[in-house]
Amino acid sequence: MSAAMRFGGYDVIAEALRVFDTGAGHDSAAVYDRTGRLRAEVVAPGEATFPSEIAALKTWGDGLAEAKPVQYVLRDDQSRDGKEALGTLVVNPNQRSLRDGVSRALMILAVVLVFTALAGWLVAKALSRALLRPVEELSEWAEEVSASRNLLAPAPRGGGREVNRLTSSFEALILQVAEQNRELKRKQYELKATNEHLESIAFSDALTGLPNRAMLDATLKTMLAKANGSGTPLAVLFIDLDELKEINDAHGHSQGDAALVATAARVRRALRSSDFLARLAGDEFVVVTTNLTSVSDAVKLGERLTVWLGIALPEDEWAHPVRASIGVAVFPDHGDDATNLMQAADWAMYNAKALSQDESIRVAASVPLAMRASVLKSGATNVIAMPIHGRKSPSGKS
Repeated sequence: MSAAMRFGGYDVIAEALRVFDTGAGHDSAAVYDRTGRLRAEVVAPGEATFPSEIAALKTWGDGLAEAKPVQYVLRDDQSRDGKEALGTLVVNPNQRSLRDGVSRALMILAVVLVFTALAGWLVAKALSRALLRPVEELSEWAEEVSASRNLLAPAPRGGGREVNRLTSSFEALILQVAEQNRELKRKQYELKATNEHLESIAFSDALTGLPNRAMLDATLKTMLAKANGSGTPLAVLFIDLDELKEINDAHGHSQGDAALVATAARVRRALRSSDFLARLAGDEFVVVTTNLTSVSDAVKLGERLTVWLGIALPEDEWAHPVRASIGVAVFPDHGDDATNLMQAADWAMYNAKALSQDESIRVAASVPLAMRASVLKSGATNVIAMPIHGRKSPSGKS
């Protein structure tokens, strides 16, 4: 979730919250930014939506059978001191499930108590009136607990030894039910936290915090299905850094890692919140976007990325420009499925890498799927050489 807050847009944050949507009776969850404003939420059916400001949560969970929302401060794992707060994750226990659980426990308790009261009434008929009144008071207490659902209501005292023992047993039973319910909720929270951690490991890149290849494969297939259904184009941009080996050789692998982290941040800054960015492997990144109407729009996005790669952020450990070659493939022009699109973008990236080293902007678009076989056979390329005038120079300066 911290990675989503740092590098992902609100759509990515909202998607990360889906870990809480795990079946009937799931808890509700929301993410507030560092200013306390609501940014994304997952609300269980029938549960209240979250307020727009986190300060309003103070009035939640005041009922006797309601649990208060739990707040977790999200911190930036990429910062040097690890203490920078990015926002707050709020988990609101499913009040309906909690009330249902308490109701079931109280119903069972009520049945037991009513049965006990009836038995006591029959026995009391044969006993002295001194024993009858304490049993009646105990019955009234049981009815009060059942009606008010107040598990902390004190039980009546003052009867005989056996009556007091019975009262103590009832109190112990109520406390046991309440404790078991608290333990169940605690284990649910632990399970959700474990699932979230496992999902983060499975679908995130440890160095940059970006989605990894597994998440890219799943997301690309989903976005392709939506694009195919709506008839809108979708673009895949394959980004390959040109000088990572040289950086590692000249400055060490720690600086190479810093360059990769800086690349992820700079590309993320150039994209829109609905665009998807992942680290494929090594020095390769992939962007998936539907914010375009033509191949030309996708190429212009690639140009913009090359410009932003030359602009350092204040927090970048690697403050130098980063050069990259970018291949562009657009659905349905260059491929009709995820495999074809990735291959087309990869092929276009190698064509871009073949451009002169003097070119500061190296972006190449793939050719239509129907033409690719003839292009490969002839040995021709589909390189689109971008003009240098007005662009970023290889040194990162205009």
